[in-house]
Amino acid sequence: MKKVFPLILGLTVLLAACGPKAAPTIDAASVQASAVAMAFTMAAQTQAALPTATATLPSTETPTLAPPSPTFALPTFPSVLPTATSAASGGACSGLMNPKPGGPQVYVVIDNRTKGTLTFSLYLNETPFACGFVRGVSSIGSRSSLGVTIPEGCYWPSAYVNDPKKPALLSGPQAYIHGNDKITIIVDYQGMKWVFP
Repeated sequence: MKKVFPLILGLTVLLAACGPKAAPTIDAASVQASAVAMAFTMAAQTQAALPTATATLPSTETPTLAPPSPTFALPTFPSVLPTATSAASGGACSGLMNPKPGGPQVYVVIDNRTKGTLTFSLYLNETPFACGFVRGVSSIGSRSSLGVTIPEGCYWPSAYVNDPKKPALLSGPQAYIHGNDKITIIVDYQGMKWVFP
């Protein structure tokens, strides 16, 4: 027995040395920080994997107009220098157009096909004769139209439909109009379009 006891003691020591070690203690703050970091990483990866939103615009007919032929001679006018008032307010084209603009004129009809009154504006890019917002075009009644004579040039229309059930803010495509055209701008709930002959 004297020989077996040291052998059993030695085997016990060897087996104890090869056995599992005590489990380490885990800090709760470390676990929480790891979980938060993992959640943020997964959220970022989810956002990166989502398809990007692309705006789908309704198709609009773009009029194909030839630019005016340069066969006419421009009349000579005295040069008009901007005044301090017009320069301070954003330039000569930032306000209403001259009440009697020069140059070739075009007749345009604005056709309101909505059930609400229309607050309408028509802006002319700078030309040798005029620029700015067209006078006399501001309010058009429900399902009615308004005709105006305006200088030829490149125009930007915009409107607000004052319909309590279906209000809408609209802006139409830019269009170049010239003296031989008979033009209508149709405004309905879907938007605006220029109708040329």
